Amino acid sequence: MNSHIKPMTAKFGEETWLTEDERFNLDEAALLKRCAPYLSCWWWRINNLYIVADEYGKSVMFRCRPAQVSFFCVMWFLNIILKARQLGFSTAIQIFILDHALFNNDRQCGVIAQGLSEATAIFASKILYPYVRLPSWLKTGRRAVTSKTSTAIYFANDSYVRIAVSFRSGTLQVLHVSEFGKICAQYPLRGDEVKSGSLNAVHKGSLLFIESTAEGAAGHFFDMSIIAMEVLDSGVELTFQDYKFHFYPWWLDLKYTLPAPSKGLRLTKGQSKYFESVEACMHITLTDEQKVWYIAKDRNQEGKMKQEFPSTPMEAFLTSGRKVFDGDDLMRAEGRCLKPLIVYDINPNTGHKKKVTNKVDLSSKATDKLALATSGYLLVWELPDPDEDYAIGGDVAEGLEHGDRSSLDVVAKSDGRQVAHWFGHLDPKRFAKLLAHVGREYNLAYIGPERNNHGHATLQELVDIYPVSRIYHEEHIDREDVDEETLKVGWHTSAQSKPLLTSGLDDLLVNDVDGIRWRGTVAELNIFVYDKKGRMGAQTGGFDDQAMSYMIAQEMRARMPKRRIIDDKNAPQNNNHWMAR
Repeated sequence: MNSHIKPMTAKFGEETWLTEDERFNLDEAALLKRCAPYLSCWWWRINNLYIVADEYGKSVMFRCRPAQVSFFCVMWFLNIILKARQLGFSTAIQIFILDHALFNNDRQCGVIAQGLSEATAIFASKILYPYVRLPSWLKTGRRAVTSKTSTAIYFANDSYVRIAVSFRSGTLQVLHVSEFGKICAQYPLRGDEVKSGSLNAVHKGSLLFIESTAEGAAGHFFDMSIIAMEVLDSGVELTFQDYKFHFYPWWLDLKYTLPAPSKGLRLTKGQSKYFESVEACMHITLTDEQKVWYIAKDRNQEGKMKQEFPSTPMEAFLTSGRKVFDGDDLMRAEGRCLKPLIVYDINPNTGHKKKVTNKVDLSSKATDKLALATSGYLLVWELPDPDEDYAIGGDVAEGLEHGDRSSLDVVAKSDGRQVAHWFGHLDPKRFAKLLAHVGREYNLAYIGPERNNHGHATLQELVDIYPVSRIYHEEHIDREDVDEETLKVGWHTSAQSKPLLTSGLDDLLVNDVDGIRWRGTVAELNIFVYDKKGRMGAQTGGFDDQAMSYMIAQEMRARMPKRRIIDDKNAPQNNNHWMAR
């Protein structure tokens, strides 16, 4: 951790903490004597020294609530915090920043707000208010040395705290971006500026806090959250350039409860299914008091409950469009997701694999390739079983760095469980080589690459390097040109064939036999919606490549022929007769 932010090595029991009565009523000399033994610990300071205004405007001593305690114990250098409303994270982080500037020399600290009026309000209530109420002996040597503006305060130790709508010039040691999701949704250009300018002002070893409620499945906050979730779930060791994902739902806060009926709580069928799915997804047990609060709060949220008070990370982001898959079914699927057993850095040309992490939570210090995301890694939950058959679904993209990603999924024929997954930016021909390498690894798996658009180039390459009998050939049921006799290689996604994919996966989800192990798959299924014309696809601004490759893999599993044990090197390659059209 940052040299100025030493871990909480000392264990402070309740007896060492100031009571609110002591903080407000001891004279300065007595207060100094009481505090002196603990002033070297930032954790003790932020929980005992600062006075803030509560929601009723009353001056109270700031104390971290359970969710904030949890966060400060596990925070990383770069942090993304997806949260429910009114959990107090903005206040906690800004108290931390004020303390950091006061007790460390030469620290440049910034807070980005939604607008100028919000910046002024944050400064007045979260920075200036607690500062002016500190004991005078704490300000000695740290007193503000310039006239305080409406958005900045400078200290004699050459540290400062500034509130602004953007930071581009200079270098910051601590930056807090408040409600970044709302900034991206309401002011897209400002969101671009924050990402390209302000975030680059925070250098290696400095601290960055991006916190927000969700605001739709699009924009930088959504994209960065999804990547951070995938990195966390992969088990890859975080680097200085990786964001750590934190999620704090409504049910973590003890204030979100109401008394349960004396005769017991009665739920509708839909409410029971929802709460059971939340419990299965998040591995928790909700109390009747929490359920009563949620039901009551939901009545006046006008459809915004899941956005403002999310129970799971992914339900927070869906704000428009009708989901193709039931949200409760997806929550249960998310609860069954697992970290990969092994993560490989795989060379698509040679098939050479290098372990990035041997097992979950086992660090590898892979300095040769920054784990900016799980993109480009082969995630493996099970190594090939010689007695098992496998199917692979492939969604092919152009391969451009900022466009859609190509994606592949390997599933077991016996029960459809997801055993391996890869997605990333790769040109179509190299993606074909990757498909072939993974297919051979998994017992000559039956491969169904999507034929649409750039899939033609992938298929042209694949039929030259992989047995054509193990590549899917289109059947009449999923063809538009039923009168044409020539078989076509690859899966064609169309208005006729897409419902086959979605209905098949929907049946698996309803019966809890979907086999999904990768949270990124569930994430994209959560934003797979019907548009105004009834067409299915990712919600505007999102991606569906991982969702499509998984659905195709499950369809290949249903259609694949029984594997023949053959020597791949000597397999006949009558390739000129197979054109990927």
